[in-house]
Amino acid sequence: MFESVLSPAVESGSCHLAVLLKTDAELYSVLASFYALGAKRNGWLAHRAVPGEADRDRERLTAHGLAVVALEAEDRLAVVEIDPAEPPERYTDRWEDEMERALERGLTGLWYSRFAIGPDEGVYARVVEFERAWESSFHQRPAVTLCPYVVGELSGSAAMDRLASVSEHHDGVLVAGGAENEFTLFKPE
Repeated sequence: MFESVLSPAVESGSCHLAVLLKTDAELYSVLASFYALGAKRNGWLAHRAVPGEADRDRERLTAHGLAVVALEAEDRLAVVEIDPAEPPERYTDRWEDEMERALERGLTGLWYSRFAIGPDEGVYARVVEFERAWESSFHQRPAVTLCPYVVGELSGSAAMDRLASVSEHHDGVLVAGGAENEFTLFKPE
């Protein structure tokens, strides 16, 4: 889907990106494409699901073409539900350890994404704490991260404000273009 856009951004092996989506309906095709690119590059894939949604996320990713069963059987993909009580300062612990084990097995690094964050400002403000912890732990390490945000319900000015805010703690932001499955990568200055 967006391999040509992502390839230059992920060449270093370390990249923390966001993607702005219009609706939740776009999420799983984007995630399946992202994880497929990670698998193609011999990465270890990690997906965080909302509590109670891991099996449904597996089904959705499979429906969009990702070989979930095969990747899990090869220990190349983990679908893990987030613990709502987990504090931001502990959020990355598991993934740092898992990434090190993946590197020891000869994989190239971590390809990580999660459920989408919607327009709710309170939820967004809480997620920013986790984003900062993630960036602190994985900056310049072999990790490619894609953080999805749904902005279609926001007004034009609120969507622009969200883009500006998301840009502050990401290496780049993917924004859907005019054609279906077309994205443009914007990099903050």
